[in-house]
Amino acid sequence: MNIRDTKFGFRHNFIKILLSALIIINLISVAEIYAFSAEKVSFRLQGCTTDNNRLFTVDMLADCSSTISAASFEFTYDKDMFEFRDAKVTDDESKIAFNELDNKVKVVYLNTNGKNINDGISIFTLTFKSVKEGTGYIDFSVSDCVSGDIKPLDAGNCTSAKITVNSKSISKSESGSKSDNNSKTGGSGKSSKKEETKASDATIDEIGMLNPINNADTRMMIIGIAFGASAIIIAMLAYNIFNKIKAKKKNNSSE
Repeated sequence: MNIRDTKFGFRHNFIKILLSALIIINLISVAEIYAFSAEKVSFRLQGCTTDNNRLFTVDMLADCSSTISAASFEFTYDKDMFEFRDAKVTDDESKIAFNELDNKVKVVYLNTNGKNINDGISIFTLTFKSVKEGTGYIDFSVSDCVSGDIKPLDAGNCTSAKITVNSKSISKSESGSKSDNNSKTGGSGKSSKKEETKASDATIDEIGMLNPINNADTRMMIIGIAFGASAIIIAMLAYNIFNKIKAKKKNNSSE
């Protein structure tokens, strides 16, 4: 091999290396442009303070300069403290589907027109029941976010909900002061004023039946059912006795 062939081989290899480097740089540039061009949407599940054995709701807040058309959520929580009950959208144009599994709840949100979320708007609410006092968290992850103009959205910050369950009821003034303090010391989100839900807004759980006889109407209904059942039993006994007496008289007359 002469010097000329050696130089040609060197130039050929150098050109191949240069082209490969340019292709890699181009691919990296395209990926970076795509990553920075996709808008990010932040999600925050609003925390609250409630009493034990109560139903409570938490809002899923979404914040982005774009609109949101679809997103998938997966929620995890301590089942010793909370029981999942329901999920509802906050407007008539949106739809929601959910599925409760052994250790998680999956939720799919859909709005065909695209919902405006540039002010940290609630897109749906979750309803739980508190079954144990203490402090727990409802965590979640988000995927498959799509904007109203059918463009992908990146899930930015995802803030979990902190739930405090009291062992006894607290007054409205105490609940309001706690809510104000949490609003002042909360994060930088635009809707931090709504961080805490008053315990007085929670409702007694009628599904759990832990307090089945808790008012006069319920007691009167049970007493009425008991009287009705007793009247039916007495009527059946009287009918049987009448038939026996009638049959006995018939037998005596035939003899």
